[in-house]
Amino acid sequence: MIEEKVFIPSTGGQLEGLLSMQEASSLRGGVILCHPHPQYGGDMDHPVITTAAEVASQERFATLRFNFRGVGRSEGSYGEGIEEMEDVRAAADYLYLKHRNTHFPLVLVGYSFGAWAGLPIAIEDEKFEAMAAVAPPLEIYDFGFLRGCKKKKLFLVGSRDFFCPLSVMEEWYGGLEEPKSLAVIQGADHFFFSHTRYLVQPLREFFKTI
Repeated sequence: MIEEKVFIPSTGGQLEGLLSMQEASSLRGGVILCHPHPQYGGDMDHPVITTAAEVASQERFATLRFNFRGVGRSEGSYGEGIEEMEDVRAAADYLYLKHRNTHFPLVLVGYSFGAWAGLPIAIEDEKFEAMAAVAPPLEIYDFGFLRGCKKKKLFLVGSRDFFCPLSVMEEWYGGLEEPKSLAVIQGADHFFFSHTRYLVQPLREFFKTI
C-alpha cells in the first residue's frame, strides 16, 4: 500500500491527509476513514484506522485517511464534532473528484468519535453507498440519525467496550433498517489493544459486498 501526502481544503483550513490510489481502472470505489476523538489523542495513524485502510486497499479501493481540523498538520481547531462533519464532507468531495469516474461509490469508515462525525455525511451524501462504524460510543453520543437509513451498514464492537456495551448495541442495532451486519470482537475493549487484527476479516467481507 503506497500513500501520498495530500492537503484537503475544508472550511477550517487545509486538512492533512494520506491518499492511496491504485490504477484507476482497477478501483472499485473509495474509502474515507475518520479517526477517534481529536482531544484524546485520536489521529489518522491510529492502528484501527491504518488497519481498515490496508484492508480496503487490498480489496481495490482508493483510501483517504485524514486528520480532523486542529490535529497534526491540519489547520483550524476542534469544532465539537459539528465542524468536523464539514471535514468529512471535504474529504469525500476531494476523493470523489480525484477519481473522476461516473461510478465511484464511496464508503465511510468511522472509529468511535469518527463514526459520530462521519456517518451523518455518509447518510445524506448520495456519493456514499455504505458505511462502517467501529466502536460507535452509544453511551456518549446520540446515533439516532441512523434510524431509517437504508444504505449498507456494518458495525464492529468489542465485547468489553464500556463506551458501547454489547447489550446496548444489540438493542439499538435491532431497531435499524436493513441492510446491516454486526461483528462482535470477543475480548476487545473500546481501544482494541491486541485485538486490531480481528477487525480484518469482517471488514474484508464487508468491502467485498460493495
